[in-house]
Amino acid sequence: MKTHISRRRILATTGAALALPHLARAQASRVQATRAVTFFVVNNMFSTPAYVAAENGYWASRGLDVKLRITSSGREVVQALQAGEAQLGHVAFSTTTAAARASGNLIKGVMPYYNAAEYVGKAGAIGVIGRRDRGIVANDPKSLHGKTVGLLTGSITEVYLKEWIRKSGLDASKIKLVSVPVENMPVTISQGLVDAVCPWEPYTSQVVRELGANAVILSRGASGVISAVLGACANEVWITKNYDSVIDFATGLAEAAQFVRKNPKDTAEILTRYLDGLNVKDAESGIGFGDWDTRLSPCTIQGLLETGNNMAATGIIKTSKPFVATDFYDPTVLDKVMAKSPELFADLPPLPATLAACKGALS
Repeated sequence: MKTHISRRRILATTGAALALPHLARAQASRVQATRAVTFFVVNNMFSTPAYVAAENGYWASRGLDVKLRITSSGREVVQALQAGEAQLGHVAFSTTTAAARASGNLIKGVMPYYNAAEYVGKAGAIGVIGRRDRGIVANDPKSLHGKTVGLLTGSITEVYLKEWIRKSGLDASKIKLVSVPVENMPVTISQGLVDAVCPWEPYTSQVVRELGANAVILSRGASGVISAVLGACANEVWITKNYDSVIDFATGLAEAAQFVRKNPKDTAEILTRYLDGLNVKDAESGIGFGDWDTRLSPCTIQGLLETGNNMAATGIIKTSKPFVATDFYDPTVLDKVMAKSPELFADLPPLPATLAACKGALS
């Protein structure tokens, strides 16, 4: 499997953070040996808490040596988990987990960190951006007819774009879809090789900035299209055999997500150290479109179910039986992290208690 790792992305290990005195003391106080795991993440803003946890030593202080490997898509993450190259991976709990489980790869989420908990479905960090000089018109999705649109096949952008096309009443046969790595979408559309793109942040912000007045935003930060709950996952058998390590790992991510919520500017600086060529203003803009809630609510659980089962109903995946909530995540981990470290969730608003209180219903 090809893994994209640049000189700036480093083989990021939290052990490097031990140079900080307070982290060194915290690590020295651990009686157990450092536990090593490999965590595959995707080169997007969704993975931001992973970069923060590595940079700020949140895993090292808990006795974990977490090596980050940065790839281009959730599909590569799933392949790494299946091949044993990684113990943990960053995926979309709805789309990627559903596709993996449908193919027999029994992964499930252990810790969400990109999640709009008051919504059944919201994809705040995904957009559909077109070129004005190609006849694409704001508030007119049908202006995409006859156009070429870049998306990343096998990723959440593909599921989002196809569902957005359906909900917008477009004729999918009149739109040419081509697969483009998300990090290449800004240059691809700037050079006019496609008429529109469907990227994730921070590349959505980069496309809008670089196109300037020529940018047409057809969709950005939309709700009611798909469920976009992203976080760390692992093979379900491996999880049950490693609960202690997984809980420490998940707690580090919860701490990192809280840092993102409270320190967006500092987070943007961190993000530029992991994603090559990223403009700090684009990073900060992208973070602002994110939803950094580490809890699951009745809303987001419903969104996982509806998105996964809709993928089966529309033929994107094939499965012999409907998904249930625990196909998508292991509640044991999240429940224990919330019970042991309530301070990491204290700045978040109350969760909706019922589906009736949720926003962003899916159809």
